Amino acid sequence: MDNDAEFEYVEDEPFADWQDLDNEVKIQGGVLRVSMRDLRGLSGSTRLKVRVLATIAEQLADLGIGYLPEELPGDQHAHVVLYKIGSEAGAVIAAVRNGSSGERAESALRQLNTAKSTAAKREYDLKAKELAEQIDALDEVARDMRTIIERQ
Repeated sequence: MDNDAEFEYVEDEPFADWQDLDNEVKIQGGVLRVSMRDLRGLSGSTRLKVRVLATIAEQLADLGIGYLPEELPGDQHAHVVLYKIGSEAGAVIAAVRNGSSGERAESALRQLNTAKSTAAKREYDLKAKELAEQIDALDEVARDMRTIIERQ
């Protein structure tokens, strides 16, 4: 499975400003993959030097946005995954990074597991329904065959 497929990626759509980026993160469910080039553009810089990376990190923090990897890459072709810090995704990431055993981390991890098991149950139920429909169709064919045999 391609992990990139799990995140919405906005390519060649520079954001008007930092608030525009924050709005896009919210629109995308609190998780958004962007290029460092796009973040560099928001900072008004032409190169991703140490000070520019620090400015980007500060701007993201001011918006309540965290990022993966833990350190912003200095390569404009690299991508980062942005997430809202107070979100369930943020709680999971914080739990992993900090070894947190708090209630919020537990709740976020449980919700993550429940979401996966709920999706698996939905898939199972759908397949069971399809199988039941196929069995009903076969029963109907068998009835028709019995009727034809009985008439002969």
